[in-house]
Amino acid sequence: MKVIVGIPSYNNADTIQYVVKQAAEGLKKYFGGGLIVNSDGGSTDGTREVVMKTRVPEGVEVRSTIYKWPIPGKGSAMKEVLEIAKDEGADAIVFVDSDLRSITPEWIYKFAKPLEEGYHFVAPLYLRHKYDGTITNNIAYPMTASLYGYNVRQPIGGDFGISAEIIDVYLKDEEVWKRDVAKFGVDIFLTTTAIAEGFRIIQTALGVKIHDPKDPAASLGPMFNQVVGTLFMLMQKYEEKWKNVKELKEVPVFGKMEIVEPEHVNVTLELLEKKSRELFVENEEILKKALSEETFKEVKKALETFDFDDILWSHVLFDGAIAYKNGILQNVEPLMPLYFAKTADFVKKTKDMTTEEAEKLVLKRAEIFLREKDYLLERWGLSVVSF
Repeated sequence: MKVIVGIPSYNNADTIQYVVKQAAEGLKKYFGGGLIVNSDGGSTDGTREVVMKTRVPEGVEVRSTIYKWPIPGKGSAMKEVLEIAKDEGADAIVFVDSDLRSITPEWIYKFAKPLEEGYHFVAPLYLRHKYDGTITNNIAYPMTASLYGYNVRQPIGGDFGISAEIIDVYLKDEEVWKRDVAKFGVDIFLTTTAIAEGFRIIQTALGVKIHDPKDPAASLGPMFNQVVGTLFMLMQKYEEKWKNVKELKEVPVFGKMEIVEPEHVNVTLELLEKKSRELFVENEEILKKALSEETFKEVKKALETFDFDDILWSHVLFDGAIAYKNGILQNVEPLMPLYFAKTADFVKKTKDMTTEEAEKLVLKRAEIFLREKDYLLERWGLSVVSF
């Protein structure tokens, strides 16, 4: 099997050598060799030089390229790898992030082997600290699971396995790559498209994910806009696929997960609350139009104490998706203060919990979103299917 490993990067000189080395060892050990493609966004810190100086086993080729797609972002880097993989006649593409500190050679096997066994898309299944992945836990996971009915725990995990059969589906509509898919919207695009287009999907158990996590209040603004905007855009595209989904299917897992406590991730609760209140005031008028009257009233009450339950949160996101569809929201930035509020709620409720205990609340969230789907269907303008 011909395997290509794609590593998108931008100013990752401090971490990328380790990733390249582990990927190269995995390709050699499990597949006799292969190609590593570093697709870079024009780094100024020597990232590409670090990649090309990394010693790799015989039979492993390493390339580093500055991607050609004019929109800067992770998606553009991954698009370049998909195009190279198609030209090279690859059977499988494994994408790994350039800041991973927990990657091992086995990761390459764990992503590529299920593809050899007939799966088309391999999503990562990690153990992550309870405060790592707040966009995943609060939005991408419960929305994807409840909409499309597949319990994919890490739909925007960043690391994926993709079969050759799905490449053309990703690349066929160039217009989609002119939107946030070219940026951080790419991960939710890859996962949602694989599910909605009926490809065989599986998760692969990778253990603890250690990377460079971000404090949500300090640095996740652009990512929020790009991920949620893409998610809402895909809801319109795949309306026929999700409107009748009324149950949650378990997705198979390749390998077994060892349960350990991940390293701590810092979240600044005071900053979350402060930004939430300030940004709500700035966006209050547009939110009053975007949210239903009842939801808006409940949100204002929730912001007094940051007690933001999952039913209310599902209604916020469902209302947001409808407002986006109807052009009331031109982008999803006005919803950011409510994301900060929901994250603050989760931090407060789980401060004395282990990651394993907090995980149960996240899994329950997807079930609550599914139960509240009638609310979405009614306001979206679809006939309600009895759940």
